[in-house]
Amino acid sequence: MALDGTYTGLKASVADWLNRQDLTSQIPDFITLGEAMNNRELRTVQMEVLSTGSSPDGLVAVPDDWLETRTLRLDSPSAGQQILEYVGEEEWDNLEAAGLTGTTRYYTILNGAFQVWPLPTSAITYDLRYYAKIPALSNSNATNWLLTKSPDLYLYSSLLGATVFLKDDDRLPVWAGARNAIIEAMKLESERAKRSTTRIRTRMATYG
Repeated sequence: MALDGTYTGLKASVADWLNRQDLTSQIPDFITLGEAMNNRELRTVQMEVLSTGSSPDGLVAVPDDWLETRTLRLDSPSAGQQILEYVGEEEWDNLEAAGLTGTTRYYTILNGAFQVWPLPTSAITYDLRYYAKIPALSNSNATNWLLTKSPDLYLYSSLLGATVFLKDDDRLPVWAGARNAIIEAMKLESERAKRSTTRIRTRMATYG
């Protein structure tokens, strides 16, 4: 079966490329391992999500599909819109110890939530822009945007997911090289799309 943009087709193609028809139980694991690699390495415009909400106490839950934050912006009655700066655990402890007050300017991640500092004096609304996990394929989720857009990346990633199982397969360097090239091409494509959007917005602001 050719790659047809479905989970079933992908499993069949992985079996064909491995030249193994006895791995029905293992191939879903290879695909899952490939998805984990892609979530760690791939960052494209298709993965960007905007989440909005409100918080009465300066805590914002980390979304279940969150991979990486782009921006966390607050909108408070007293300070207006403010893009917050991320700080690590040690710097966060120093800020708390210093008793910093005033406009909320920083955030970190503690216990599964974004926490902001200094704590706001009233309820806030927020815009969280982040990179979301690629929706996992399964029997109940037969396709996703990445399989539709780049079936080649899904195939090579799944083949590499079989690395430990295959042990000394001499095809692995070829698959790894092909996958790396696709990753880099997709990142470049994403950057071009962002630059194009930025130019359009600039022209609209200039002539609008």
